[in-house]
Amino acid sequence: MADLSDPDLGAAYYRSSDPVKNLKIRVKLSRISSSNIVPHSNLEQDGSNLEMQKVQESLQDIEERVFDWQQKEFSKHEVDLYQNIANCTTQLEKDYNAKVTEILNKGPQNNRLFTYVDHDKFSQQDEAVFFMTNSPKETPTILADKMAHLRRRKIGGGKKPRDRGSAFVPKFNIVEEVPSEELRNKNHIMAAPAQVMYIMADLGPKDRPFEEGDEVVLCSLQLDANGVLCIRPDFNRGRKPYVAETASLGREVFEYTIEHDSKVMSRQEQDKEIKMYREVYGRHKDFLSACVGHEFELPPPEVLRLLVCGEIEKAKNFEYDDLYIHFFVDIPKNWKVDRHQQLSWVTQTCATKVEGRDNVAHFSFPFEFDMFYKDESYSDENKDPFPHFPFILMEVLSLDSWNRFRTEGYTYVAIPPRPGVYKETVHCWRPLGTSFVSEMRRFFIGGTPELEDSTYTAIPSTFDGPYLSKYGFRTETTGSVDIKFNVIMQSRSFLEKKASKKSLGSLLDTLGINTVQQNIQSVLDAFKKARHRMVIARENATRELLKDSKHKDDLFSRTNR
Repeated sequence: MADLSDPDLGAAYYRSSDPVKNLKIRVKLSRISSSNIVPHSNLEQDGSNLEMQKVQESLQDIEERVFDWQQKEFSKHEVDLYQNIANCTTQLEKDYNAKVTEILNKGPQNNRLFTYVDHDKFSQQDEAVFFMTNSPKETPTILADKMAHLRRRKIGGGKKPRDRGSAFVPKFNIVEEVPSEELRNKNHIMAAPAQVMYIMADLGPKDRPFEEGDEVVLCSLQLDANGVLCIRPDFNRGRKPYVAETASLGREVFEYTIEHDSKVMSRQEQDKEIKMYREVYGRHKDFLSACVGHEFELPPPEVLRLLVCGEIEKAKNFEYDDLYIHFFVDIPKNWKVDRHQQLSWVTQTCATKVEGRDNVAHFSFPFEFDMFYKDESYSDENKDPFPHFPFILMEVLSLDSWNRFRTEGYTYVAIPPRPGVYKETVHCWRPLGTSFVSEMRRFFIGGTPELEDSTYTAIPSTFDGPYLSKYGFRTETTGSVDIKFNVIMQSRSFLEKKASKKSLGSLLDTLGINTVQQNIQSVLDAFKKARHRMVIARENATRELLKDSKHKDDLFSRTNR
């Protein structure tokens, strides 16, 4: 097991209300080499402690620096690169040339510690995969490998649109049927933008030119849009220092520590800041209270508020593929809605897949609407004794590769007159023509007979009479649609009575909704259950008859033998 004094190689996350520009990090780097052992042992034999300390400090390579957030410090390789103006093409590189020239005028620089800030090329490359253990046999997981190639945002490059790389969005062929690995990594971008900073070290010999592999990441910092700072590895906090090795033949070993060196606020400043935050939060609370109000939102007196939150889950067993659904809410008499309320929706086009024996298209399309009911016909003698709840009228259509659409079916869903959670499977039908020409037209060139009035699916909007007959209207059964919705009712009468069945019935009576409607619904439910039991009993009786006939056939065959 690891000791408590061992360094923490994992990532640490911090959140602070202070500006990130106040962050300061102290890094101390020292070279631990085997060559130090020889003079150290010789000096111990001589007994000269002071001379031993001086020689050891001269042999040991120690560097300590304090870095601010997004503070740019140049490495030996960057100084050699940017001091020549011919190597600078972009405006950022020209700015670096001016800074490097100013640094060289002050004197030669031979530091090991340097940084890469957010707009450097190194920060825009793919992040390395960090391992969880120090085992050489460990391999990165699939998630770690994919996240290592995830870009934070689109980066613009050249002056022309086609030279900007990932910043250019094509106008055609946007969807790739078989994307390559390069295209997949190019288009994978994090949703939340972030700023990064790397504290680096050049571990190569100071008297040797720069070589690939001398630069090592000591600490990486990432700040996201939510103000969360990720540091990898974490601050030492008195634990053992971290170890870094060179990739050269000599295998030099370095130790380094990372400490938090930001200025600590005084007690007086902390009290002042807390007081300021309390005032800000108090004003924000007062603002929200003024917007929301102190009382619970209630509908007007003698008004029933109906809130429906639903979802078109799936459609199955239709003739053609690439389905989409157009549905809207039919508003009956005495129902009102807000003028900004959306009452019509069109789902996305969805391809079907085979599940068992069904061809299913999963939509998962959410919708919601809010309505108000108030009976304003108290003195009307011809008042309808059965006030209707709203209907959801649906039309299922298909779209082929030639952008031709066909009507696959019509159906409707009646909003139940009681609150609760409902999951319905509604079966669809489509109208047929008077001859086979319409079916041939549907197969070859698209298009099918349609309804001029979509409300004819349930009760036509122009219908005004005691009876409705659709006899003679030719239709064909198609697929089915699964819909799920929650029904919520709100009224001031609920504050006066308990939400029981009796009180709910009296409430609906008070609002003009007769309880006979609920009785009819209960009768229909009982009829469905009885019919289901009758079908099961008939199937069992059929099985028994088949068994008896088979038994008689066996006896007859044995008798003949």
